[in-house]
Amino acid sequence: MNIATFEELLIAAAVQPQPQRLLLTFAVAEPEPDAAPGSSPRSTLVPVMCVDKQVGELDTFANLAEEAQHMGQPWDVLLITTLSGKDGRLPDAQQTDVALNKMLGAIQQGQMDRLLAFDRQGDLLSYA
Repeated sequence: MNIATFEELLIAAAVQPQPQRLLLTFAVAEPEPDAAPGSSPRSTLVPVMCVDKQVGELDTFANLAEEAQHMGQPWDVLLITTLSGKDGRLPDAQQTDVALNKMLGAIQQGQMDRLLAFDRQGDLLSYA
């Protein structure tokens, strides 16, 4: 299934055979310090907050962005992946924490091929 919007992601997660937990990381884009002179400016994503949510806890990107704004931490990009449950049950807290830590490590290493990224307006981003 091709996902083009946040709402399509929610629908895709809701129709999976096992319950899904959404893993969300908010990041700021910081300029790479060692960019070559004259090259196109590149940014590094630095995670600033992360949270997990059940699919039913989210409805629109706008509502999620408003909730994030109340946390008081600026962000530029929202990175998302899912974590599947088993036997009809959501992943437990330990499984979720392990998965969030793996996600953070992947972001820090620039390995984001399994993550969806959205800008502050909720537009899907592609990686260059």
